[in-house]
Amino acid sequence: MNKEWSTTTRYFVFALVLAGTIWFITQAQALIGALAISALLAYLLNPIVTVVNERARVARSLVVFFVYLLSLAAIITVTIIFIPAIPEQTASFLGEMQTLMTQAQEDYLAEPVVILNTELHLDGLLPEADLSDLVSSFIRADIIVELLQTSTTNLGWIAVVLVATYYLLQDWGKLRDWLFGWAPEPFESDFRRLYEEIKLVWNRYFRGQLRLSIIVGLLTGAGSIIIGLPGAILFGVFAAIFDVLLTVGPTIIMAIATMVALLAGSNTLGVSNTLFAVIVLAMHLGIQGIENIWLRPRIMSSSLRIHPAIIFIAIVGSLSLAGVLTALIIVPVLGSIAVISRYTYFKLFKMDPWPDNEPMASRIIEEEGDPVPKTAVSTPKPAKSTD
Repeated sequence: MNKEWSTTTRYFVFALVLAGTIWFITQAQALIGALAISALLAYLLNPIVTVVNERARVARSLVVFFVYLLSLAAIITVTIIFIPAIPEQTASFLGEMQTLMTQAQEDYLAEPVVILNTELHLDGLLPEADLSDLVSSFIRADIIVELLQTSTTNLGWIAVVLVATYYLLQDWGKLRDWLFGWAPEPFESDFRRLYEEIKLVWNRYFRGQLRLSIIVGLLTGAGSIIIGLPGAILFGVFAAIFDVLLTVGPTIIMAIATMVALLAGSNTLGVSNTLFAVIVLAMHLGIQGIENIWLRPRIMSSSLRIHPAIIFIAIVGSLSLAGVLTALIIVPVLGSIAVISRYTYFKLFKMDPWPDNEPMASRIIEEEGDPVPKTAVSTPKPAKSTD
């Protein structure tokens, strides 16, 4: 005899499950972060695996193994190339900073400033310590031991990320169907439809962001080469990568480029370092103006219809509260929340969330004048009977 739970029992069990979920999230933040990174990596690598699997007609497990192996090899190669240069570049940067501070002390702060017949001595504003001492101060036994402990812990989480990413790539289809199987039978089709709508949001966001990042990287790299900024190609590459952080990322690149211009000067323009820094700053501001006023509205027209101020606040808030990972995905997460919220709203008021078979994402992320086709997400047709 199958006895149904009473309403009180169901609410009590739901409250217990909700409390347990909240407790788990607060206690396992590191694990959730590692799994989120794994899911993001698997999501980005999945199109490559799918294309190779369909065109080469090779078993998916074998394709996953080779794509995963090549990705690891690329990461290891880049690490081997760049990590040995970090100490040398750090020492060079600190030396240039020391020279700049000494020059500023002599040129601008040596003489007192007179304001309202009052002399202000500014020669003590800049520290007189040798910045090269900062490097040697880190080479101490206690700091080395702490770094080793931190590195060991990080290596453990890296192993978790690598293993989880591999299995997500290989068995995501099975895992997805298993999750759908937990949905009550009357709502399973709704769960599958919501999944397609959320996937549409993420696909459109990443495609638009990839196009935008490439254009911004090319503009930054080409402009830096023309004006003679040292490391122009690297600045173009990093501008493309950090553009995913929207306003925050380009601001970081602009600040670093301006500092490099102030320290190193131009390789082609015969101007002072200060004027060159102003030129670099103006170039980056111009690129950001072109991106935000002209490029982003066009390229991201199929992305989220969220006010730029909300996006900026969300990115800055996620950077300060939850780290870089959250800032990278906060925009499509907002879009996903919008899809789920709209579905919940329609269900609460007993309305059809998909009238006329129109994809929900099209009403949330379409731009005026650029409607999303109604066939963007098709409803699966019932299978024909074989009887």
